[in-house]
Formats: sequence, structure tokens, C-alpha cells
Amino acid sequence: MMTSTVFLPPIRATVRAVIFRQGKLLVQVKRHPGKPDFLTLPGGAQEMGETMPQGIARECFEEIGAEVTVGPLLHMAEVYKPTQGGLRHQIEALFSCELPADYTPRLGPKPDRSQIDTVWADPIEQAELFRPSFASYLLDPDAPFYLGSFHG
Repeated sequence: MMTSTVFLPPIRATVRAVIFRQGKLLVQVKRHPGKPDFLTLPGGAQEMGETMPQGIARECFEEIGAEVTVGPLLHMAEVYKPTQGGLRHQIEALFSCELPADYTPRLGPKPDRSQIDTVWADPIEQAELFRPSFASYLLDPDAPFYLGSFHG
């Protein structure tokens, strides 16, 4: 018997910052009750009226407390994120971003509800902790522009 999946409208445009320093990737540590901690790239929903670069700059300030320089668009991906009531379909735009040289990881003034920390993570050694599982693609210079579909 086939079960139906409820998809929540609308499709959400989402922006993510890809920030490397000395081989490490800046990530948010997130925690949901009763589940293991996981890592995500800084970013979130693009708001009405803002460009993607404006959205990623705003999200980075809110979540990691930094003004970033937004660089080129690296990848696009689709993410199906389980939420209360169904699956949220997100179109994720991953941008290369730069931080000021003196930046140290911290929570920004408006972190995500589940965000408990901001850290530098090793995308190889900690790859299994990334949600979605973008880590291996971010290290591959031959990775495709469109990364495909992921579970969030």
C-alpha cells in the first residue's frame, strides 16, 4: 500500500554560506530533543523583496554574528525537510562567503531556535554530522552545480 506524503506549500527559497578557513568549514551546531546534534551551513529562508546575497548577509549576521562578503553562487540543491505537518521543499543556493580575518565563532543576535553553537568543523572527519549531507561536494572541485535532492 502506498502512503501519501504531505508537502507544505510554498517551495522555500533558502540561502546558505559556505565559509572555509584553513580546511575547516564554519557551521551551526543544532540540537533537537532526543536526537543527536548535527551540523548545518549558516543561512535560511530568503525574505520577500531581498536578493539572495542580501538574504545570506542578513542570515549570517543573525546566526553567526558576522558581516560576510558574499561571493559567487557555488551550488544549487533541493532539500526535503521534515517539519510538523509534512515535508518542506526547499531550493537551496550555496554561496561562497568570506569573514573578517579576526572573526571567532559565536552565536549571532538572532540564532535559529535549535542552534546551540557556531564552530569550525572538519568536512571530512565530521561529514556524517552534516544535514543536509553537502560536505563531500563542497570539497570536490569537480562537483556539479546542481547537487540533486537531499533529505534535510
